[in-house]
Amino acid sequence: MPFLSSTFRQTAKSAVLAACGLPSLALRALAGQGVVLTFHGLCSAGPAAGVLDRSLHLPVSVFRAVCQHLAQHYRVMPLVEMVAALRAGQALPTGAVAITFDDGLASNYHLGFPVLKSLRLPATIFLATGFLDGSHRLWFQEMDRVAQARGTAPQRLADTLSRLKTLPDLEMRAEVAAAVAAQPLPAESEVMLPMTWTQAREMQASGLVDFGGHTHTHPVLARCGAEQQAVEIRTCRDRMAEELGKMPRLFAYPNGGLDDFTAETQALLTEHGFEAAFTMMPGRWKPGAELLALPRYGNPNSVLEAQATASGAFELLRQWRGGARS
Repeated sequence: MPFLSSTFRQTAKSAVLAACGLPSLALRALAGQGVVLTFHGLCSAGPAAGVLDRSLHLPVSVFRAVCQHLAQHYRVMPLVEMVAALRAGQALPTGAVAITFDDGLASNYHLGFPVLKSLRLPATIFLATGFLDGSHRLWFQEMDRVAQARGTAPQRLADTLSRLKTLPDLEMRAEVAAAVAAQPLPAESEVMLPMTWTQAREMQASGLVDFGGHTHTHPVLARCGAEQQAVEIRTCRDRMAEELGKMPRLFAYPNGGLDDFTAETQALLTEHGFEAAFTMMPGRWKPGAELLALPRYGNPNSVLEAQATASGAFELLRQWRGGARS
Protein backbone atom coordinates (compact mmCIF):
# COMPACT_ATOMS: atom_id res chain seq x y z
CA MET A 1 0.00 0.00 0.00
CA PRO A 2 2.81 2.56 0.58
CA PHE A 3 3.72 2.32 -3.12
CA LEU A 4 0.08 2.75 -4.18
CA SER A 5 -0.45 5.74 -1.90
CA SER A 6 2.75 7.37 -3.15
CA THR A 7 1.67 6.77 -6.75
CA PHE A 8 -1.73 8.30 -6.03
CA ARG A 9 -0.16 11.39 -4.47
CA GLN A 10 2.16 11.86 -7.43
CA THR A 11 -0.70 11.53 -9.92
CA ALA A 12 -2.84 13.96 -7.94
CA LYS A 13 0.01 16.47 -7.84
CA SER A 14 0.50 16.04 -11.59
CA ALA A 15 -3.19 16.71 -12.20
CA VAL A 16 -3.02 19.97 -10.26
CA LEU A 17 0.03 21.11 -12.25
CA ALA A 18 -1.70 20.26 -15.54
CA ALA A 19 -4.84 22.15 -14.52
CA CYS A 20 -2.70 25.21 -13.78
CA GLY A 21 -1.09 25.09 -17.23
CA LEU A 22 2.39 24.61 -15.79
CA PRO A 23 3.54 21.96 -18.32
CA SER A 24 3.20 24.37 -21.25
CA LEU A 25 4.97 27.11 -19.34
CA ALA A 26 7.76 24.74 -18.31
CA LEU A 27 8.40 23.59 -21.88
CA ARG A 28 9.08 27.17 -22.90
CA ALA A 29 11.03 28.13 -19.78
CA LEU A 30 13.27 25.04 -19.90
CA ALA A 31 13.82 24.91 -23.67
CA GLY A 32 17.06 23.26 -24.75
CA GLN A 33 17.03 20.75 -21.91
CA GLY A 34 16.18 17.06 -22.02
CA VAL A 35 14.63 14.32 -19.92
CA VAL A 36 15.34 10.60 -19.67
CA LEU A 37 12.65 8.25 -18.34
CA THR A 38 13.60 4.88 -16.83
CA PHE A 39 11.46 1.76 -16.91
CA HIS A 40 12.34 -1.75 -15.75
CA GLY A 41 9.74 -4.43 -16.43
CA LEU A 42 6.19 -4.47 -17.72
CA CYS A 43 3.25 -6.72 -16.92
CA SER A 44 0.21 -7.60 -18.97
CA ALA A 45 -2.15 -6.40 -16.25
CA GLY A 46 -1.51 -4.75 -12.94
CA PRO A 47 -0.50 -5.38 -10.29
CA ALA A 48 2.23 -7.78 -11.38
CA ALA A 49 1.71 -11.37 -10.24
CA GLY A 50 4.33 -13.48 -8.49
CA VAL A 51 6.44 -10.63 -7.08
CA LEU A 52 6.32 -8.54 -3.93
CA ASP A 53 8.16 -5.55 -5.41
CA ARG A 54 5.57 -4.57 -7.97
CA SER A 55 7.01 -1.09 -8.45
CA LEU A 56 9.44 -2.47 -11.07
CA HIS A 57 6.68 -3.88 -13.30
CA LEU A 58 4.42 -1.25 -14.87
CA PRO A 59 1.18 -2.43 -16.53
CA VAL A 60 1.68 -2.33 -20.28
CA SER A 61 -1.58 -0.38 -20.66
CA VAL A 62 0.00 2.47 -18.68
CA PHE A 63 3.24 2.21 -20.66
CA ARG A 64 1.29 2.37 -23.93
CA ALA A 65 -0.70 5.43 -22.81
CA VAL A 66 2.48 7.20 -21.67
CA CYS A 67 4.22 6.43 -24.98
CA GLN A 68 1.23 7.66 -26.98
CA HIS A 69 1.30 10.92 -25.04
CA LEU A 70 5.04 11.32 -25.57
CA ALA A 71 4.72 10.56 -29.30
CA GLN A 72 2.02 13.21 -29.70
CA HIS A 73 3.48 16.01 -27.60
CA TYR A 74 7.26 15.55 -27.29
CA ARG A 75 10.37 14.85 -29.31
CA VAL A 76 11.29 11.26 -28.39
CA MET A 77 14.95 10.84 -29.36
CA PRO A 78 17.49 8.00 -29.37
CA LEU A 79 19.58 8.36 -26.24
CA VAL A 80 22.82 8.23 -28.25
CA GLU A 81 21.67 11.30 -30.22
CA MET A 82 20.94 13.19 -27.01
CA VAL A 83 24.39 12.31 -25.70
CA ALA A 84 26.00 13.38 -28.99
CA ALA A 85 24.28 16.76 -28.78
CA LEU A 86 25.42 17.19 -25.20
CA ARG A 87 29.02 16.27 -26.10
CA ALA A 88 28.94 18.84 -28.90
CA GLY A 89 27.60 21.55 -26.58
CA GLN A 90 24.35 21.81 -28.53
CA ALA A 91 20.95 22.62 -27.08
CA LEU A 92 18.40 19.83 -27.33
CA PRO A 93 15.14 20.26 -29.24
CA THR A 94 12.21 21.54 -27.21
CA GLY A 95 10.49 18.62 -25.53
CA ALA A 96 13.43 16.22 -25.95
CA VAL A 97 12.75 12.92 -24.16
CA ALA A 98 14.48 9.53 -24.19
CA ILE A 99 13.02 6.19 -23.09
CA THR A 100 15.22 3.68 -21.27
CA PHE A 101 14.83 0.28 -19.60
CA ASP A 102 17.18 -1.31 -17.07
CA ASP A 103 18.23 -4.95 -16.56
CA GLY A 104 17.01 -6.73 -19.73
CA LEU A 105 13.72 -8.31 -18.68
CA ALA A 106 11.81 -10.43 -21.18
CA SER A 107 8.78 -8.17 -20.83
CA ASN A 108 10.76 -5.43 -22.59
CA TYR A 109 10.59 -7.64 -25.68
CA HIS A 110 7.16 -9.25 -25.30
CA LEU A 111 5.22 -6.19 -24.10
CA GLY A 112 7.35 -3.08 -24.58
CA PHE A 113 8.78 -3.70 -28.04
CA PRO A 114 5.36 -4.00 -29.76
CA VAL A 115 4.37 -0.62 -28.31
CA LEU A 116 7.62 0.99 -29.47
CA LYS A 117 7.19 -0.48 -32.96
CA SER A 118 3.59 0.65 -33.29
CA LEU A 119 4.52 4.22 -32.41
CA ARG A 120 8.00 4.17 -34.03
CA LEU A 121 9.63 5.30 -30.79
CA PRO A 122 13.32 4.70 -30.04
CA ALA A 123 14.52 3.31 -26.71
CA THR A 124 17.71 2.18 -25.00
CA ILE A 125 17.88 -0.96 -22.84
CA PHE A 126 20.71 -1.31 -20.32
CA LEU A 127 21.66 -4.98 -19.97
CA ALA A 128 22.96 -6.97 -17.02
CA THR A 129 24.67 -9.50 -19.27
CA GLY A 130 24.93 -12.36 -16.76
CA PHE A 131 21.15 -12.19 -16.42
CA LEU A 132 20.71 -12.73 -20.17
CA ASP A 133 23.39 -15.43 -20.18
CA GLY A 134 21.43 -17.34 -17.56
CA SER A 135 24.51 -17.55 -15.34
CA HIS A 136 23.49 -14.92 -12.77
CA ARG A 137 19.99 -14.31 -11.50
CA LEU A 138 19.29 -10.78 -10.32
CA TRP A 139 20.04 -10.89 -6.60
CA PHE A 140 17.14 -8.61 -5.65
CA GLN A 141 14.73 -10.91 -7.48
CA GLU A 142 16.12 -13.81 -5.47
CA MET A 143 15.42 -11.89 -2.28
CA ASP A 144 11.90 -11.21 -3.53
CA ARG A 145 11.38 -14.99 -3.82
CA VAL A 146 12.87 -15.48 -0.35
CA ALA A 147 10.47 -12.90 1.06
CA GLN A 148 7.54 -14.64 -0.60
CA ALA A 149 8.60 -17.99 0.89
CA ARG A 150 8.82 -16.38 4.34
CA GLY A 151 5.54 -14.51 4.04
CA THR A 152 7.34 -11.18 4.36
CA ALA A 153 5.45 -7.92 3.86
CA PRO A 154 6.47 -5.79 0.84
CA GLN A 155 7.73 -2.94 3.03
CA ARG A 156 9.95 -5.29 4.99
CA LEU A 157 11.40 -6.58 1.69
CA ALA A 158 12.09 -2.98 0.64
CA ASP A 159 13.89 -2.35 3.93
CA THR A 160 15.96 -5.53 3.48
CA LEU A 161 16.98 -4.58 -0.06
CA SER A 162 17.97 -1.09 1.08
CA ARG A 163 20.19 -2.57 3.79
CA LEU A 164 21.79 -5.12 1.45
CA LYS A 165 22.71 -2.37 -1.01
CA THR A 166 24.91 -0.76 1.64
CA LEU A 167 27.02 -3.90 2.25
CA PRO A 168 30.28 -4.82 0.50
CA ASP A 169 29.28 -6.86 -2.54
CA LEU A 170 30.85 -10.15 -1.41
CA GLU A 171 29.15 -9.86 1.99
CA MET A 172 25.82 -9.06 0.34
CA ARG A 173 26.11 -12.04 -2.05
CA ALA A 174 26.90 -14.39 0.84
CA GLU A 175 23.82 -13.23 2.76
CA VAL A 176 21.62 -13.63 -0.33
CA ALA A 177 23.01 -17.11 -1.02
CA ALA A 178 22.37 -18.20 2.57
CA ALA A 179 18.81 -16.89 2.44
CA VAL A 180 18.13 -18.66 -0.85
CA ALA A 181 19.49 -21.95 0.49
CA ALA A 182 17.50 -21.80 3.71
CA GLN A 183 14.10 -22.82 2.35
CA PRO A 184 12.34 -23.90 -0.86
CA LEU A 185 11.47 -20.90 -3.02
CA PRO A 186 8.49 -20.29 -5.25
CA ALA A 187 9.05 -20.58 -8.99
CA GLU A 188 10.24 -17.49 -10.77
CA SER A 189 7.36 -15.34 -11.92
CA GLU A 190 7.06 -14.65 -15.63
CA VAL A 191 7.83 -10.99 -14.99
CA MET A 192 11.23 -11.98 -13.51
CA LEU A 193 12.52 -13.72 -16.64
CA PRO A 194 15.32 -12.25 -18.81
CA MET A 195 15.09 -11.61 -22.51
CA THR A 196 17.22 -13.79 -24.75
CA TRP A 197 20.12 -12.60 -26.84
CA THR A 198 18.11 -13.57 -29.93
CA GLN A 199 15.36 -11.21 -28.84
CA ALA A 200 17.91 -8.48 -28.18
CA ARG A 201 19.34 -8.90 -31.68
CA GLU A 202 15.85 -8.66 -33.17
CA MET A 203 15.17 -5.42 -31.33
CA GLN A 204 18.52 -4.00 -32.37
CA ALA A 205 17.89 -4.94 -36.02
CA SER A 206 14.65 -2.94 -35.96
CA GLY A 207 16.69 0.27 -35.70
CA LEU A 208 14.50 1.42 -32.79
CA VAL A 209 16.30 -0.16 -29.85
CA ASP A 210 19.88 0.43 -28.77
CA PHE A 211 21.62 -1.33 -25.89
CA GLY A 212 23.89 -0.11 -23.13
CA GLY A 213 25.84 -1.73 -20.32
CA HIS A 214 24.53 -2.36 -16.81
CA THR A 215 27.35 -4.60 -15.44
CA HIS A 216 27.49 -8.39 -15.66
CA THR A 217 25.99 -9.46 -12.31
CA HIS A 218 24.27 -6.22 -11.17
CA PRO A 219 26.37 -5.24 -8.12
CA VAL A 220 26.35 -1.78 -6.63
CA LEU A 221 29.73 -0.85 -8.06
CA ALA A 222 30.86 1.35 -5.19
CA ARG A 223 30.58 -1.72 -2.91
CA CYS A 224 33.14 -3.56 -5.08
CA GLY A 225 36.92 -3.36 -5.14
CA ALA A 226 38.69 -1.84 -8.13
CA GLU A 227 39.44 -5.15 -9.82
CA GLN A 228 35.91 -6.45 -9.36
CA GLN A 229 34.52 -3.24 -10.83
CA ALA A 230 36.81 -3.61 -13.84
CA VAL A 231 35.73 -7.24 -14.34
CA GLU A 232 32.04 -6.29 -14.13
CA ILE A 233 32.42 -3.47 -16.65
CA ARG A 234 34.72 -5.35 -19.03
CA THR A 235 32.70 -8.58 -19.00
CA CYS A 236 29.50 -6.66 -19.67
CA ARG A 237 31.10 -4.78 -22.57
CA ASP A 238 32.65 -7.89 -24.09
CA ARG A 239 29.53 -10.04 -23.82
CA MET A 240 27.47 -7.34 -25.50
CA ALA A 241 30.03 -7.02 -28.28
CA GLU A 242 30.04 -10.80 -28.79
CA GLU A 243 26.25 -11.13 -28.90
CA LEU A 244 25.20 -7.85 -30.54
CA GLY A 245 28.17 -7.20 -32.81
CA LYS A 246 29.16 -3.79 -31.51
CA MET A 247 30.65 -2.19 -28.44
CA PRO A 248 28.20 -0.42 -26.12
CA ARG A 249 28.82 3.29 -25.69
CA LEU A 250 26.37 4.05 -22.87
CA PHE A 251 26.19 2.68 -19.33
CA ALA A 252 23.72 2.82 -16.44
CA TYR A 253 24.86 2.40 -12.84
CA PRO A 254 23.01 -0.31 -10.87
CA ASN A 255 20.88 1.38 -8.21
CA GLY A 256 22.22 4.70 -9.51
CA GLY A 257 22.42 6.78 -6.37
CA LEU A 258 25.11 9.33 -5.59
CA ASP A 259 26.98 6.86 -3.37
CA ASP A 260 26.67 3.91 -5.77
CA PHE A 261 29.65 4.80 -7.98
CA THR A 262 32.95 6.60 -7.51
CA ALA A 263 35.51 8.58 -9.49
CA GLU A 264 37.33 5.27 -9.90
CA THR A 265 34.19 3.74 -11.43
CA GLN A 266 33.96 6.61 -13.88
CA ALA A 267 37.62 6.27 -14.84
CA LEU A 268 37.11 2.55 -15.51
CA LEU A 269 34.11 3.29 -17.73
CA THR A 270 36.18 5.72 -19.79
CA GLU A 271 39.02 3.19 -19.99
CA HIS A 272 36.58 0.58 -21.34
CA GLY A 273 35.18 2.86 -24.05
CA PHE A 274 31.95 4.15 -22.50
CA GLU A 275 31.09 7.72 -23.46
CA ALA A 276 28.32 8.49 -20.97
CA ALA A 277 26.83 6.96 -17.83
CA PHE A 278 23.45 7.37 -16.21
CA THR A 279 22.33 7.57 -12.60
CA MET A 280 18.88 7.26 -11.09
CA MET A 281 19.11 10.74 -9.62
CA PRO A 282 16.20 12.77 -10.97
CA GLY A 283 16.86 15.87 -13.02
CA ARG A 284 16.97 17.40 -16.47
CA TRP A 285 19.92 17.51 -18.86
CA LYS A 286 21.47 20.92 -19.22
CA PRO A 287 24.45 22.23 -21.23
CA GLY A 288 27.65 21.34 -19.43
CA ALA A 289 26.15 18.35 -17.59
CA GLU A 290 28.61 15.72 -16.32
CA LEU A 291 28.62 12.99 -18.99
CA LEU A 292 29.46 10.22 -16.53
CA ALA A 293 26.73 11.16 -14.04
CA LEU A 294 23.69 12.05 -16.14
CA PRO A 295 20.30 12.17 -14.39
CA ARG A 296 17.25 10.04 -15.14
CA TYR A 297 13.72 10.01 -13.79
CA GLY A 298 11.96 6.83 -12.72
CA ASN A 299 9.02 5.66 -14.78
CA PRO A 300 5.83 7.75 -14.65
CA ASN A 301 2.82 5.81 -13.38
CA SER A 302 0.26 7.81 -15.37
CA VAL A 303 -0.03 10.07 -18.39
CA LEU A 304 -0.40 13.07 -16.09
CA GLU A 305 2.84 12.20 -14.32
CA ALA A 306 4.55 11.71 -17.69
CA GLN A 307 3.39 15.17 -18.75
CA ALA A 308 4.59 16.82 -15.54
CA THR A 309 7.96 15.04 -15.74
CA ALA A 310 8.69 15.37 -19.46
CA SER A 311 7.61 19.02 -19.66
CA GLY A 312 9.68 20.04 -16.65
CA ALA A 313 6.66 21.11 -14.59
CA PHE A 314 7.98 19.32 -11.51
CA GLU A 315 11.40 20.89 -12.04
CA LEU A 316 10.02 24.40 -12.56
CA LEU A 317 7.90 24.08 -9.43
CA ARG A 318 11.00 23.06 -7.43
CA GLN A 319 12.90 26.05 -8.81
CA TRP A 320 10.12 28.41 -7.80
CA ARG A 321 9.96 26.92 -4.31
CA GLY A 322 13.74 27.16 -3.97
CA GLY A 323 13.67 30.80 -5.04
CA ALA A 324 10.90 31.58 -2.59
CA ARG A 325 12.87 30.04 0.29
CA SER A 326 16.00 31.98 -0.61
